[in-house]
Amino acid sequence: MSILSIEFLALVGAVLILYYALPLKIRWIALLAASGVFAALSGWQGAAHLTAAALVAWGGGLALQKHRSRILLAVCLTAEIGAMAFIKLYPLLTGAMLAIPLGLSYFTFQLAGYLIDVYRGKARAASNPLRVLLFAGYFLQLPQGPISTWKELGDQLTEGHRLEPVNIVSGFQRMLWGFFKKLVIADRLAPVTEALLKEEAALPGWFVLGGVVLYAIRLYADFSGGLDLVRGVSRMLGIGLPENFRRPFFAQSVAEYWRRWHITLGAWFRSYVLYPLVTSKAAVRLSRLVSRPLGKKTARALPSALATLLVFLLIGVWHMMSWNAVVFGGYFGLVMAASLLMEPLWKTLQRTLCLPKGGWMRPLRLIRTWILVLIAQYFAFTNSPSQGFSLLRQTFASWDFHRFTELCTGVMPGLEWLIAGIALVILLVVDLICEKKTDLCDGLARARIWLRWPLLIALIIIIAVFGCYGEGFDSAAFVYTQF
Repeated sequence: MSILSIEFLALVGAVLILYYALPLKIRWIALLAASGVFAALSGWQGAAHLTAAALVAWGGGLALQKHRSRILLAVCLTAEIGAMAFIKLYPLLTGAMLAIPLGLSYFTFQLAGYLIDVYRGKARAASNPLRVLLFAGYFLQLPQGPISTWKELGDQLTEGHRLEPVNIVSGFQRMLWGFFKKLVIADRLAPVTEALLKEEAALPGWFVLGGVVLYAIRLYADFSGGLDLVRGVSRMLGIGLPENFRRPFFAQSVAEYWRRWHITLGAWFRSYVLYPLVTSKAAVRLSRLVSRPLGKKTARALPSALATLLVFLLIGVWHMMSWNAVVFGGYFGLVMAASLLMEPLWKTLQRTLCLPKGGWMRPLRLIRTWILVLIAQYFAFTNSPSQGFSLLRQTFASWDFHRFTELCTGVMPGLEWLIAGIALVILLVVDLICEKKTDLCDGLARARIWLRWPLLIALIIIIAVFGCYGEGFDSAAFVYTQF
């Protein structure tokens, strides 16, 4: 079931009514029932896998709470993560297709994190298996995250929440904003990416570069829009899902970009992979071994740099099982590792040249970060590393503008470009306001009715009229098709 379907909206409406109609202590049953319906309608194989994974985590959690055994933890994690790896790798190794459960990576990482937290003593194992099943398969988190910890979400799902008008209004606004980003911006820009893949050899450099920039924006609007949608609905139920995007294109460095992009994925890898590697005995021995030839500062940074490289390779493969994933993850890993190793040199240079932290350096750092991030995008949407490198070379080839109008209108009509441009300006203005630490959703939810409702009605009309719903869509109707 797509979160952009009428069926999903009907399910959300039914859940809201049932949730607040039930007594406070058993309201979580409505969430469990909705999650079961959502998972079943998304494929029975996925629902069965989700149930099995949750039961393994439930039993493993209880066992780990009694006996904190590394061997037992390794067995449980192998069962959870091994099953995910098998399902994802099987088509690549055999050529045969397997039904991939909806949200496979998300619920696998959540359950793995739950087991590790129980082993570390940071979480108490749930005695009720239905609580673990709801934590893994919460229907608003299952489609595309975020990745939550048991501490963040476990109790929220089962404790029951009272009806708060401000939550309803604020959540509804965020849901609409998600629809706007996904339907008005992301889906409208999709033809540009398709043109890059189909006509790469005939495209001038300016079109390739512009297309890659628009792909990066499209990806952000698509992913963050979907998350705004589900976080909004969750807010209407009184449940706060963790933030997953914090305006990543305002980042001053690649490291900051990844602290703003897919925040919960980065937090999961830092907590359960990076920190254990950096603080391991092997890392300490490596640091001591190279301290004399490389110096103490470099020796301290080297284990972190190597662990970061490995983590980003894993993140790349998590995004897509292909050689492009290896290039994508390896590239970011090398950039991050080099940044860690060169940080002492950069600080010395900054003091020597008296370079300011703010002022005119901020736009320069912003441009530098954009360039480094855009290089990786060439391998995020292409079908092979060779195609990615080909488009990268093409960017520096001919910049002939004589076909400007022909190429642009061949991809999208002029009106579509105008709508996309206005929508992007709106997105930029909202992000700039939010970057100033202003919570627009909460602020509007508490604003006066004469200000709030005209804005909400205008946003609904914009989505209904200008949203894209597949090829041949009727711009006058809000009809969900081809999703």
